[in-house]
Amino acid sequence: MRVIILLLVAVGIGTWYWNRQNSIDEESVTRFYDTATEHVLNGRGKELCAMLSKDFTRTGINSTSQGRIQENAGKEETCDRYNKMFEALAQAGRQGGVSTNYQVNVEHIEISKDRKSAEVKVSSSVSMALGPIGRIAETRDKSSETLVIRNGKLLLQKSEGTAITRTIGDRF
Repeated sequence: MRVIILLLVAVGIGTWYWNRQNSIDEESVTRFYDTATEHVLNGRGKELCAMLSKDFTRTGINSTSQGRIQENAGKEETCDRYNKMFEALAQAGRQGGVSTNYQVNVEHIEISKDRKSAEVKVSSSVSMALGPIGRIAETRDKSSETLVIRNGKLLLQKSEGTAITRTIGDRF
């Protein structure tokens, strides 16, 4: 009888642990964006890329002083952009005086009933400054994103948004 009770307790604990590892809650979503922010601030393109699902897509419109640019990208193209961006920032940093500020604000989280996905509304801003000149570029973005859990790992599957980018010649 003791063996059966211990077995049932073990199965119960195992089931609870499995469900906990394979479901999304608000805390896991917040941790996801905190981790992504840390990777951005530390120039970790590979780690950011690992946070994207294999079927990741990004669509959006970026408004600049030159007009509106439609952006569409899959995982491979997005990872390539991360690598190029961090390489350019590292090169600018070696030349001296460039600082970057990045902030993300999670505005709303809606978790699906099965707790396997979440729709998240986020806003972000990134600005670059050059020594005594001050801000030389700034981008503000509002996105609606879909997070999914796969094999116990939270991944970004889809991002749709709009951005406004200003550079040194534009009015801040």
